[in-house]
Amino acid sequence: MSSPEVTVVGAGVMGLTTAIRLQEAGASVRILTAELTASTTSAAATGMCGPVFAGPNAEWELATVAELRRLEPSHGWVRMETGLGAATSSIGGAPPFADESMYVREATASEVPPGYASGTWMRVPLVDLPPYLDYLVGRFVNGGGTIEQRVVESLAGLDAELVANCTGVGARRLAGDESVRPVKGQHVVVENPGLEGFFLGVTFGPENASWHPYGNHVLLGGVRVEDDWDPAPSPEIARGILQRCIEVEPRLANAKVLAHRAGLRPSRPTVRLEAEIQGSTKIVHNYGHDGTGVLQSWGCAAQATELLLS
Repeated sequence: MSSPEVTVVGAGVMGLTTAIRLQEAGASVRILTAELTASTTSAAATGMCGPVFAGPNAEWELATVAELRRLEPSHGWVRMETGLGAATSSIGGAPPFADESMYVREATASEVPPGYASGTWMRVPLVDLPPYLDYLVGRFVNGGGTIEQRVVESLAGLDAELVANCTGVGARRLAGDESVRPVKGQHVVVENPGLEGFFLGVTFGPENASWHPYGNHVLLGGVRVEDDWDPAPSPEIARGILQRCIEVEPRLANAKVLAHRAGLRPSRPTVRLEAEIQGSTKIVHNYGHDGTGVLQSWGCAAQATELLLS
């Protein structure tokens, strides 16, 4: 029997992991993408994969963490890292971890920065996205896949019977899904002044302070700007990120700024992971992950593959 031929639309982390799982299931896969991987929102993401809390998406997230733990011993761009999550209001003890190995302990009062009311020490996978995405591209191409950069005008209009729609915010146009909205995120990349571990500040608002070290550089965040379609980094947002992070960690005050990254998270009331028939084309939609695309990627890729090839 000949291999099923599948077209994956989108070359971010969701498209790449879906394409790889389809290959592993025996399909012949091509990727069509308006933006090459280095220019996608995934390339601007933090890459903190966890913690995994009990809930409807825990199975997807646990599958991703398991894959990253498998890759960790042989790849420098993923590592298990311990860090502090702090909240500006008390959360009343440890949140409901679906993976108890991610929970270290509650933070003491002296460990919680000024302005924060509670904290939890966690140990989660930390992924440096640019080299990780390069690895995924290489893994897909080495498996016989092809990547073509072009704008897709219609999912049903492709010369394909099987299509995986992994287009993120592009699904608003391609799938006619007006519930998809952009939520802009941005990071400032600075030289590492000697930070270890990570810090995630939770303010329950659109602005927070966070940093994630990757060797000699650190990603500073963060922000959520709803309904902003401009993917370019904002100087004003960058200044705010720097100010908030320096207030919590003064060593960042003299850190050299290396780069700015920004991307449009695909926000939706719920993730859309389902099959649809349009004419002679079977489409599996896999989008709407907001800021958890990296964390949910391998789990969603496996489910999308099952839906498409069943």
